[in-house]
Amino acid sequence: NFCSNSTVLRTWTACQSCSISAFISCPSGFRRSPGTSTKDCKYYIRTYTLKIPINGCSFECYKEEELKTCCPGFWGPDCIECPEEAARPCSSRGVCSDGLGGNGTCTCQVGFAGTACEDCEANRYGPSCSSVCSCVHGLCAAGVKGDGRCTCFSGYGGASCDKELPECASLSCQQNSRCMEEALTGRLVCRCLPGYQQTAAQCVSVNPCLQQVCHVHATCVHSGPDQHLCACNHGYSGDGRVCMAVDPCQNKHGGCSTESTRCVYDGPGQVRVRTGEGQDEGQDR
Repeated sequence: NFCSNSTVLRTWTACQSCSISAFISCPSGFRRSPGTSTKDCKYYIRTYTLKIPINGCSFECYKEEELKTCCPGFWGPDCIECPEEAARPCSSRGVCSDGLGGNGTCTCQVGFAGTACEDCEANRYGPSCSSVCSCVHGLCAAGVKGDGRCTCFSGYGGASCDKELPECASLSCQQNSRCMEEALTGRLVCRCLPGYQQTAAQCVSVNPCLQQVCHVHATCVHSGPDQHLCACNHGYSGDGRVCMAVDPCQNKHGGCSTESTRCVYDGPGQVRVRTGEGQDEGQDR
């Protein structure tokens, strides 16, 4: 996950008398750059009352260095992979804050949301999340895989659920069902409410958690009819649909003193504090 970039550091020697320029050395680790000597610089001689400028000589020195950095798609001191994967960070729908100084967060393109820009913003749908739902009295099939179709509440019909159905007042529907207009015949019928499904003669709440809608390292909570909450497990962070392992060393060296100890990543949410004597102390964050 680490990459090396070659860079050239350059500096100039202090301006001194040209008579001794052949004996002037570059700083430690630097070499003299050929053909870079200059006689345009000035150095100064101080007397009791004056500061006298004198033409002198100087030359350039250079040093090649290999700088350790994170490869594209990785971030932080330990170069952790960006959300989704390094090959397509942020699901190719956003920009990851990568590099040694990055924090791994995704800045999503307009219309997208989520830890890895994996879904649409609220009330948007379609592969590009550019379409906006138009359901007035109903629920919209939103999200990246949604088509924007409206499921109307009881007593409403039409493509946008903006058409009142007063005749529904005379139709007695069972619990958790609604009165709606059949698309083909136009007659009023009772169907299960959004979030419920027909099981035998009853409308039963749909539990999305049975379909593994959350990340493998998240816990799913059935919060209502066809509704759920995803929460990343201890040691992981994210929106529950995408959970990333937490490396405490990435944040202020895991609370370790940089002078006498070193933070060692030991797994999601776990670090070891290694002292200068090589002793380890386990910590769970």
